[in-house]
Amino acid sequence: MTEKLIHYPTIVIGSGFGGAVAASTLVDAGEQVLLLERGPWRDSEAVREAGIERRASLPVGRKALTHLIHRVSLPGILGKGQRLSSRGLFDLHLDTDMTVVCSNGVGGGSHVYSAMNTRPQESDYWDNHVDGVSSESMDDHYAWMLDRMGARVPDAQVQIPNWTPGSFAESKDFVADEDLPQPALSTRMTGEQEDYCNNSYFGSANGAKATLDRVLILPAMEKGLQVAAEQECLSLWMLPGGGYRLEVMDHRIKRRRYLTADRIILAAGTLNTLRLLFHSRAIGGLKGMPALGLGISGNGDSVAWWALNEQGADFSLGTPTHGRFALRDAGTGKAMPGPYITRFGFNGVNTLPLPKWLKARLRRDAILVGMGRDRADGVALWKRGRLKFRYIAQNNGILADIQAFFAEVARRSRKPVRFLKNQPLTVHPLGGARLAANERDGVVDGTGQVYGLPGLYIADASALPASPGMPPSMTIAAWSRHLALGMTANKKRTPRPRTAPKRSRKPAHV
Repeated sequence: MTEKLIHYPTIVIGSGFGGAVAASTLVDAGEQVLLLERGPWRDSEAVREAGIERRASLPVGRKALTHLIHRVSLPGILGKGQRLSSRGLFDLHLDTDMTVVCSNGVGGGSHVYSAMNTRPQESDYWDNHVDGVSSESMDDHYAWMLDRMGARVPDAQVQIPNWTPGSFAESKDFVADEDLPQPALSTRMTGEQEDYCNNSYFGSANGAKATLDRVLILPAMEKGLQVAAEQECLSLWMLPGGGYRLEVMDHRIKRRRYLTADRIILAAGTLNTLRLLFHSRAIGGLKGMPALGLGISGNGDSVAWWALNEQGADFSLGTPTHGRFALRDAGTGKAMPGPYITRFGFNGVNTLPLPKWLKARLRRDAILVGMGRDRADGVALWKRGRLKFRYIAQNNGILADIQAFFAEVARRSRKPVRFLKNQPLTVHPLGGARLAANERDGVVDGTGQVYGLPGLYIADASALPASPGMPPSMTIAAWSRHLALGMTANKKRTPRPRTAPKRSRKPAHV
């Protein structure tokens, strides 16, 4: 017997900064929305209080062995790679030209991001791409999201452990004074010890760091948003009469399901969005998209290990990032021009099943993260069912600039700074389905709709037209907000689902 298709007016695929913003915005406007997420709900205070019964632990204690890695993609593995654990928090995509780390779970990258909420490096980032989209028109969307995330720049009265303005106040080599703007942070800064530990790379079980499940998704469920966790969209098929059919793997029961929708908002994260588009086109479900894969960027991401081994220090304490710093000019005492560099500790090391001596050493070392505008000139390719990147690091001078900064930090501090010189690693993959004025140069138009595929929208970082050069979460959110509000501006009455589940705070079983 053929399973009856369940129809929804709108399905959002992915629950990160693109998907969560789009879904909550549409629900606020009275739309009926199903949010699909391939990963599980994470076991945090907010999720437990909401009555979500099926939860996955963050990778803490022995659970780090089973809940750390979700999927690994290697050059020799076809398809999406090897799935190690349905509970895993991270995906690793290892490629010759660029390695990518991304996350898995309801709330997307907000669980593992550094809580830095910033606008693009250049104030005219959105200008001169397409009609109807400008930096001025995006301004309200940034302000809305910063407010929702409770983002604020720490002031001098807040005593944050390892905050760079305090750490380098007397340094002759480094500076983090008022002339070097610090990022707004979405994290509690009450002075309580629990606010300053175990709230970074491996999630925030106590909710000190603002995550999208708590801030946007759970409140939207109170207004009717349906959330289906552990449901991975495998392919999209455009229907002859309009709308789309979705092939979905229900990872809870290991069974495929099929849904239909009038419109789809694709926000599965850059890698998964590109995989879904390439695969669906290859099997005949979608058509067109001649510019698919163009404009790949790593946002200039560069990571280094600063082997300070500073006795008595505990760099694992603090906000998810310790803040920004720069090299001090010996003549003027001011910050020297250079790339955007932040310092981190190994926040969360206490939760890992590591030997005591190793934990102690990790607390005495720091991590440096640099980023900046690269040329976004990489290309994503689809070969034998596998996503591959072509990205020439030597073409992107920002990477060399950041590595020169790392080398100077090592020279001045007389402590080793170790980094991979020839292997770009990013946690901010961008582009591949970018915004452009026509389908030759990009995949989506100024409304976020895919050229030639009415009703299919892209709301995540794959649609960004260029590298923002700063943490992109707020830029993704601003784009998604723009897209969703555009849908509701002159909306017609949306038909009710032909088979609709009851509204509930619990995930919908679709």
